[in-house]
Amino acid sequence: MFALQQIFEGIIWLGFAYPQFEGLRTFATTVFLIFAWAIWPAYIPFAIASLETDTKRKGILNSLKIPGMIAGIGAIIPIFISGPLPQIMDFHIDYSLQSNIPHQTILMSYNAMYLLCTLVPMFLSSRKGMTSYGLANLIGLIIAGIFYQSSVPSTWCFFSSIFSIMIFRIIKLSPLLES
Repeated sequence: MFALQQIFEGIIWLGFAYPQFEGLRTFATTVFLIFAWAIWPAYIPFAIASLETDTKRKGILNSLKIPGMIAGIGAIIPIFISGPLPQIMDFHIDYSLQSNIPHQTILMSYNAMYLLCTLVPMFLSSRKGMTSYGLANLIGLIIAGIFYQSSVPSTWCFFSSIFSIMIFRIIKLSPLLES
């Protein structure tokens, strides 16, 4: 799914450089942001809970599905109402909403739920290597937030794509930790 998301961001980049891809840019932006803003907070708790064998941890991870779904549904609204406009800024893509979210509290609540559902599950998992993957993603987010404030989704996804090789190792090569 992540590779598919990154293909759509590639189409966005192509839409800036080549006129034949410009018509696909709006569609690709919508799909990219649905993945980045809506699918991941809903899917990550589900995916990590499905790998978990420890009953207590699995229960906590399952409880994160609800805020994940709320964040996911909440993110779809501005994507379709506001129509995010991708722009290249400092060699990254900034996905600005064409109209501002009316209350900063809503945005802060969404960001908190998003981080709760996309990062915390990695630290709760007993799966060997998952904490390292979570730490790598947290560091990627911090770097994106500090150095690339205008393009955090694009830049964090770039870092995550590099770290995604860790997922293969976690699932295929690492045995479960015994709790």
